[in-house]
Amino acid sequence: SFFTVEEREAVIAAVRAAESETSGEIVVSIATASHGYPQAATVGGFLLGLPLALLAMPWLGSFLWLGQGNVWIFLICLTFFYLPLRFLVAKTPALKRLFLFTEQVEEEVGEAALASFYSHQLDATRERNGVLLFISVFERRVFILADKGVNERIETTCWRGMVDSLTAAIRHGDHGPAVCRTVTDIGAVLRQHFPPRPDDQNELSDLMVAPDYAAPVSA
Repeated sequence: SFFTVEEREAVIAAVRAAESETSGEIVVSIATASHGYPQAATVGGFLLGLPLALLAMPWLGSFLWLGQGNVWIFLICLTFFYLPLRFLVAKTPALKRLFLFTEQVEEEVGEAALASFYSHQLDATRERNGVLLFISVFERRVFILADKGVNERIETTCWRGMVDSLTAAIRHGDHGPAVCRTVTDIGAVLRQHFPPRPDDQNELSDLMVAPDYAAPVSA
C-alpha cells in the first residue's frame, strides 16, 4: 500500500496540525491511478512482440516450407506474441509505465485532480480557501490545486517547488514523511494569508485514500 498505518495516521495529524494555524482547509487525496491507459498495453504488446516475431518468422517459415520471409508467417508470429505480451504489460505497472505518453499522463492526472477537487467539495469552504494535495500513485504525479480565495492571494507558482520535491521523494519510496512535509509547507503558506478564526471548524475530510489502499477518513 502507499501508506503504512503509521504513515496514514501521521499524515492526518500533519493536516490537523497545519489547519490549527490557519482558517484554510487542506485535503490530501491519494488515487491508485488517474486512468487505465489501455493504449499503453496495446503499444507495449506490439513493440515487445515485433522483435520476437521477426526472430521467429525465419524459423517457422523454414519449418513449414513457406520461406523465411513470408509475410503471413510474420503476422501469425506477431499475433501469437502480441496477445500475451499485451496482457502482461496491462497487468505489470512497471512495464506499463514504459509505454505511457507524457502529455497524456499530465492531462489525465490533471483532470483526475480537478475531479477530486470538486468531488471533495474544496470549492465549498466559507472563505474559498481550500487546498487539495492530489497524488496519483501509478503515474507518480502530484498536483496541488487551490480554490479561488487562495489563488487571489497566492501565485500558483508557489506550489511548484513543493510538487517537485514530493514527486522526487515518492519516486524514491519516501511516501508518508514526504507527504507530511508537504502538508506542513502548504499550511505555512496558508497561515500567512489566512490566519485562524475563533469560530473555525474543520469543514472537509483530511485524507481521502483510494479503496485499494484504505477507506476514506473523516476528521
